[in-house]
Formats: sequence, C-alpha cells, structure tokens
Amino acid sequence: MNSQSELLLTSATIYAKPFPKFGRPEIIGYIGLENLKYARKISNKTVNFDLNLLVDEVQRKPPELDVKLDRLIQFLSNNEKRLNITTPNKLDSATIFCYRGLMTCITNTPYETEPWIIVALLFKGNIYLCARDTYIKKLKKKHMSDKDKLFTSWGFKFEQYILSDKPNVKPNPNVPNNEMEEFSCVFKTTLNSHKIIYAAEMDGIRCDKKEVPEAPHTDDDVLNYLQDKEFIELKTNRHLEFPHQQKSYRQYRTKKWWCQSFLVGIDTILCGFRNDNGIVEKLQTINVKDLPKMSKQFWDPNVCFNFLNTFFVHVKTCFIREMRRKYGDKDIDLKSVPLTSLKFELVPNMCVECINYEHEDDPILPDWFLTTFGKHQEI
Repeated sequence: MNSQSELLLTSATIYAKPFPKFGRPEIIGYIGLENLKYARKISNKTVNFDLNLLVDEVQRKPPELDVKLDRLIQFLSNNEKRLNITTPNKLDSATIFCYRGLMTCITNTPYETEPWIIVALLFKGNIYLCARDTYIKKLKKKHMSDKDKLFTSWGFKFEQYILSDKPNVKPNPNVPNNEMEEFSCVFKTTLNSHKIIYAAEMDGIRCDKKEVPEAPHTDDDVLNYLQDKEFIELKTNRHLEFPHQQKSYRQYRTKKWWCQSFLVGIDTILCGFRNDNGIVEKLQTINVKDLPKMSKQFWDPNVCFNFLNTFFVHVKTCFIREMRRKYGDKDIDLKSVPLTSLKFELVPNMCVECINYEHEDDPILPDWFLTTFGKHQEI
C-alpha cells in the first residue's frame, strides 16, 4: 500500500496557513507520582554546576529498552471507566492516544532531515500511535559513544541541581542519578476536530512564585492538586559563542523546545548554558512564546501544527480506505473491527508513505490489553 493517494507531502509551503484550533491541554491523570519534583528557585544568574558529579555511578536506561506504549496503556486500563473511553460510531470521532514526543516528532516533520517510522493501530474504534526506531536510529543506539552517553547524563544531572523531592527542601545533586525515574502527566486536548490523549514527562513544578504544598496521596486529590500548578521545562545547551552555533540553536533546538512546551502548556524554560567540560556557568529563563519570533527565518509554528492536524486526518483516511478494501462500502460497527495496523514512514523533504504493517511481528498493544480493554462497554 504505497500508491500516490497514500502519500502525504511534507513541504513547509503547503502548511503555511493560519494556526489551527488547539485547545488548552487539560491534565486528566499522572504516572509515577513518586518521581514528582519541585523547582524552588528560577532565575537568571551565574552558577558553577559540575554535570560530571557522580557520573560514574549513574543508572542509565538500557539502550535496547523499548517501552512502546506500556506506561500509557497501563494508565488507560486503570482509568478506562473514569475517562469514559468508548468506541465511536465513526472514525472521524476516534480518540488518538500517543506520547508527547511522537507529536513533537510529527510537528517538526516539514523541517526534518532524518527519516522516522510511526505505527498506527486501530483498536475498538480509537487510534494508537507509536514511534518505532529506523534502521539508522537502531544502529546509533547500539553504537552510542561514551561522549553521547555523557551528554545525555549531563541533562539529567542538571535537573538534580534545580529540582527537589519536596517544595521546602533544597536540591541535592550529591547522589547518583537514576535516569529511569520519571513523572508524567496525561493530557487531553483537541486539534481542530481531533480528540487527543497523550502522556508527557514533566520536569518539575515551579515553587518560586507562590508557596506550593506537597502533593497529596489519593488519586482524586492529586488530580485536583495538579490542575493549577505551573510546570517548568529544564534544558542544557552549550554556550552560544559563534554564528554557526546561534544558527543551529535557532534552526533546530528552539523548534523542538517550543513544540514540547506548547503541547503541555508550559510558559517558561530554564536553560543551563555549559562549557565543553560539562560545567553549567549561566542560568537563563526563556519565555516559550518568544522562541518562534527569534527563529522565524527557520521555522513557523503554523506550519508545524497544520502538518500535525493534516497527519491525523491522513491516518484516519488511510484506515477508512483500508476498511473499505477489506469490508467494502457497507457501514461497519467499529467495535467488531479486528485490530488493524498501518505503518507511516517519512522520506525527508518529500513525503510520508503509508505501508502495510503486521502487528504480530512487533506487537505494540500487548495481549492482556487487547483482551481486557473495552470490556465494560459490553456489560
């Protein structure tokens, strides 16, 4: 399945239209409360943070670790009734489930030079999207250099200098990092007519503007607690000393940072600017809404989100075409449609191709989920 009609063009000029309607993201759940962190002080200042501190004792994510949609679908399974997840009558009304990182990847596509692969699964009338590694990315992970691992660890270590376990406790970088620990919020929003539920790892809650109590322990209380909290995004970057560094920062970094933050309603990024030896020497707050202005010669947020909207339309269109191919033009009860999977591959600077995909060869939704999820609708 890769005829001309299944190609989605990616040229930025096609998507240079007014910004689509995007709802303010609403927190509907959380994952990993024990890893929730707090940012007590946020300011522009000179510092001396050594990101190499205890780097030899870091617990890193195994490079072969493939989490697929595991944490998100466990959350959906635990909260199915509360969220009232049902099978829609038409595919146009499907809810799209994914991670924020996947949406960031899609929004960046009109400017992307690296290929990507996304698998789409139609199950009980809703759509699950999951990124898969390309052959090149698998090779990079397998042969990740010590320097690459160090750069990754520096980002986590910076968080330890800024974030604490409780609102009234100072950060403690004098302990080894566990890079597996993460706190995520689960959001719901709409993009034009698309309903989306997605999980996103969150760095920490700001405590510098007003007093913030510690999080409660019961689910409903935690959910209420999170609603009015302001999160901050933490980043590290090398000092920008030369024109080519400025250009790279504005062309690539700012686009990804803006998309990541905008998708979860974050207004402020705290960046630690470091030298080549991993010493953060300057903290700078960045207003998220300023990023598109400073980078307008390289990328346009309207293009990013119009492409995201069009990609979602394209996925639904490809599923409709696939069902017609299998079942003809008759009206189909989406509850009765077996798991259907498609693969979307980016050919950089050209198009996205839709290709057949065998879920059995690389299962993304596990058997326990396929056999139990949606059972409450049958009662």
